[in-house]
Formats: sequence, structure tokens, C-alpha cells
Amino acid sequence: MKAKVLAAVLAAALLSGCFDGTESNSKSTPISYSFDNKSSSEKNDGESSDESVYENSGEETSSYEDTSSSEERNDEEIPYEERSSTGVVWDYPFGEDLSYDFTSANIIKGMEKRYGKTGEDLGYSYEWCAEIISDLLQSDGYDFEAQYNPCDLAIQLLNKDYATFYCLREENYDSLVYYGLNKTGRKNVIMTTHEDFTPKRGDFVCYLWLEEDDLYNWSHIGIVAEDYDGTVLRTIEGNIGVEDTPDSPKLREVGGREREYNETVVGFIRLK
Repeated sequence: MKAKVLAAVLAAALLSGCFDGTESNSKSTPISYSFDNKSSSEKNDGESSDESVYENSGEETSSYEDTSSSEERNDEEIPYEERSSTGVVWDYPFGEDLSYDFTSANIIKGMEKRYGKTGEDLGYSYEWCAEIISDLLQSDGYDFEAQYNPCDLAIQLLNKDYATFYCLREENYDSLVYYGLNKTGRKNVIMTTHEDFTPKRGDFVCYLWLEEDDLYNWSHIGIVAEDYDGTVLRTIEGNIGVEDTPDSPKLREVGGREREYNETVVGFIRLK
């Protein structure tokens, strides 16, 4: 409980990962929305990580380009309906013969049971897309510290050999390494492309919203709810906006979304 209270206090002062495009305050050090004094997911503007090498390909990664503008955008300046984070509401196929033949079955079942619940209903006050998945994983027996953003969650799962990360964007691999990916974790990263990777039900999908791509490397995380059929990704996610209150985490909810499988999708975590 103390850890969650501390996380909430820090979250109010630091940058969050979902729906929040608040300004960075440094271009020489990595931007972070760390909730526990452990830096996490943001772009390392102007610096490359110390060991930024793809273990599975032998290719050296490039340094981060400084793409920050002098006047960084705030999400609130972009109409909600125009944000890439909005997606299209999808009616979750309850009542259909859904398969649970995958490792993360209990996690998606937990999300389904909480469908329509708000952050306030579930006890979350701040950005909680990764926190709800983290909590469900812990309840299912995964041994790691609670995480509050997609990057730190990925690092924990990869370092403990619980998952494979199918990475679609170089900068996301670089930030994983910068913020703590160890040798075991690096072996669990596979560089791939949107064309070569087919998402499956139960995969954790990581996003970077277009309106945040000059600020961050990670914006949001959800779960693929149907095998990808070549059209759109159909997901179940926590901390997604409702029309009247898109910027209030307490009032955001667990729900279904259809999203384009495009550059906003930066990687997938698949439990082993």
C-alpha cells in the first residue's frame, strides 16, 4: 500500500505514459516518467545507450536523434478525437467461443472480468494501463515488482525470462537497454517488422502515439484480443478514455478498441 501511495504522489509530479503529452524539462538526459525512482521509458535525446547492440543480429544501433522541438506539444492542445490514442470503440465479443489457449490466458480473463470498470472502481488514480497488467501478472504468480509503465514492465518480464519482446522500432530497444535490460533480457528481444510479425490473441501490444513521437518512446499498453486478420488490431485495454472525460485517469476504463496496425505500434510482449 505504501508503495502505491508513493507511486501516486510521484506520478502527479512526473510524466506519465498514457494519454499524457506533458513537456519534458531536459534535452541532455533521458526523459522519464519513473514512478519509483527507477528511470523507465523515455527517449534518450542526443545520447546513445552504453551497450546499444542487438544481441540477436550483431548490428549496432544508431544513436537517438534529437527530434525534440523548441516548443513541445501538450496533449491537451490536440482535440481528443484527433489523437491517434483515441482508436475506435470495439464491442468485446462476450458470449462467443473465445480461446484461452495461450500463456497469458489468466491475464486476459482478468481484464475481461474488469471490463467497463473505471480507474476509480479499481483503485487507480494515475496512468494505469501497465499497472493493471502488472497487477494481474503478479496475481497469476509472476515474481517481479509492480510496474507503472510499459517500458519497465517489459524490462522486468524480459530480464526474468518470462517473455519475448518482438520489437518494431530501434529506439524502443535502445531505451530498454538504457533503463536496465540485462543480457538475459536482450536475448529475449527479436527485431522484426509489421509485415513479418502477426499479432496473436494474448500478446501485450505497446504503442507510441503519433502526437507523442517527438517526446517519448512508449505511450500505452494493451492486450490483443483477437488474432490479427490483416485489417485492424482488436484489443482489450485499461486506462482508455471515455468521450466526456478522456483526460481523467480515475474515469477512464477497461474496454475494447480497434486500432490500426501501423507505426503507432512499437512492439509486442509475448509470455513464454
